Amino acid sequence: MATGQPTPPASLTNALGQPLTIDPAPLELKPHLSLSQGVLAMAAAAKTYALVVQEGRVLMGVLTYANVATATVYATPFDQSSLADWMTPLSSLGPRPDLHPVDGPPNPLACAPPYRAIVNGAGHWVGIITPEGICGLLESSESSACTVELNACQMQAVSLQEQQERLSLALKGAQMGTLDWDIRADMLVISEELQQLLALPPGEYDGHYQAIFKHIHPEDQRRVDRILQAATQHPQRCDIEFRILLPDGSVRWLLFQGQVFQTPNASPRLVGVTLDVSAQKQAEAALKLQAQRERLVSEIAQRIRNLLDLDSILEQTVIAVHEFIEADRVIILQCSPDMSGKVIQESCSPAYPAMMGWAVRDPWSVDEKFLAHYRQGRGMAVANVAEQGLSENQLMFLDYFHIQAEIVVPLLQEQTLWGLLIAHQCSTPRQWTTADVRLLQSLSTQVGIAVQQAKLHRQLTLANQSLRRMAYLDGLTQVANRRRFEQHLENEWRRMAREKMPLSIILGDIDYFKGFNDLYGHQAGDNCLRLVARTLNHAAKRPGDLVARYGGEEFVVILPNTDLKGAETVAEAIRCSVRDRHISHQGSAIDKIVTMSLGVASCIPTADNSMTNLLKQADEALYAAKAGGRDQVRLAPALP
Repeated sequence: MATGQPTPPASLTNALGQPLTIDPAPLELKPHLSLSQGVLAMAAAAKTYALVVQEGRVLMGVLTYANVATATVYATPFDQSSLADWMTPLSSLGPRPDLHPVDGPPNPLACAPPYRAIVNGAGHWVGIITPEGICGLLESSESSACTVELNACQMQAVSLQEQQERLSLALKGAQMGTLDWDIRADMLVISEELQQLLALPPGEYDGHYQAIFKHIHPEDQRRVDRILQAATQHPQRCDIEFRILLPDGSVRWLLFQGQVFQTPNASPRLVGVTLDVSAQKQAEAALKLQAQRERLVSEIAQRIRNLLDLDSILEQTVIAVHEFIEADRVIILQCSPDMSGKVIQESCSPAYPAMMGWAVRDPWSVDEKFLAHYRQGRGMAVANVAEQGLSENQLMFLDYFHIQAEIVVPLLQEQTLWGLLIAHQCSTPRQWTTADVRLLQSLSTQVGIAVQQAKLHRQLTLANQSLRRMAYLDGLTQVANRRRFEQHLENEWRRMAREKMPLSIILGDIDYFKGFNDLYGHQAGDNCLRLVARTLNHAAKRPGDLVARYGGEEFVVILPNTDLKGAETVAEAIRCSVRDRHISHQGSAIDKIVTMSLGVASCIPTADNSMTNLLKQADEALYAAKAGGRDQVRLAPALP
């Protein structure tokens, strides 16, 4: 209204003398808005009508609940119809002589646009003050409209009641509750379903904001409050998952989804729904647990592929099971042929006695029928061992180790019961889950693979050792062969060179061995060679010493860290030991028993000498012993 113009009268009456007033803050809406938006705006502004104005505040018409009721009668889709479609246009309004100011006719100059709306005591629109006077619906039209409005409202009330009942049933069926929070007044209206979801007993909820936090999990309360407060300060949508602590100690998961609505003339409101997502959370937890279980089994399988150490694999298995299913004790029991057992791996909580190393009979606290299950690859889960009808001895065993519940799965090796993987609960009985049992069964399969792999590895190791022995041992005498001698001499030469210590060689030959073979035959000759080789082995006692068959009836001894004098002592001991064998040799030219001639050489390996020179010196000393009458030890001169 322009400044300086007279104020229109604020006190009016109609023909019946009922008081009328001018609405100081009429609701104005754009004509393109949908009918549903108009209804929401009127509800938010607590108005029963709205002035429909174009740009520049040019009045086009008036929308009242009578128009809304008429649209309802014709089943109009509110979201698809505009206000312009259902408003009462300005052209349909006529003069209302029955409306007049108490103090006389209105001043037309005081009624320039924007137009002023006249409402009755109930806040219903009855007319508009215009420059031409007061206009509105004619009495007959108004009466007709009121009749239509009344009928439509009755129909709408019935429809709304039916919709409300359907909505209530749908919310109950979906375990969904509603919330409507008047933020400025700090008052919340929550449905009966939401009170039940929040674990609030009937009559306990007092309508205030803080009341909804009574049973929210302490770890979630601050987060829920922070998100809700942020939504009210910056009107936005919010989604919150949180937990409710129920009286029995269990947890219920809820999901709240809401939106803050704010209009210029009304208090902001947070409106939303809450639903129980506990089943979804349980499914998510089950999927997560399954993924973790599969990852654990995969990790164990990977370790089995990468490791050949069975003890390490078994140790990692019991630790993983102990942590994953939170058992008090996890053991691996290896079974003996008589079905006794020994605990070979364990992961145990400190509060309970350890079983590692225990050798026990009937360790499973079950009878033969369960043992038959194990042999068939089937396990068992016992929630309370005290309820199994066990013998007194079995109960004593369980009491000693505090065993109240257990899972037992077999470890099979080629259809034979190799052992058992066992999880114990010691604090209380426990209802094991299917996931717990499946985890142990999956791991038992992997452990069975590990046992088979370890067995094959052990067999392969023994085979390789046998091959190495065949490659480096003389087949007849079982001492090192020529190839092994050369490798060992080279290694010891380098080591003595680094340590600057002496290395000695003894080269020995059985005297007149050809005559022994000719007289007694080759089988007796082979036996003679074996006895001499065994005699040399007894003389070379230190780890670095090596006895080898050099060829035919010749033997060689490597003595690291031994000087010429020490090597002479060993050679003399060998000569005497061979004589002490008293192996008959009637074909010998020096005695009637087998004897040996030996040559000894020694040096400190340097760049100025070589292994070849050392062997040559030992060979020359041996030749001197033979030329000097045999059955003796000769020393080579020291190398430079």
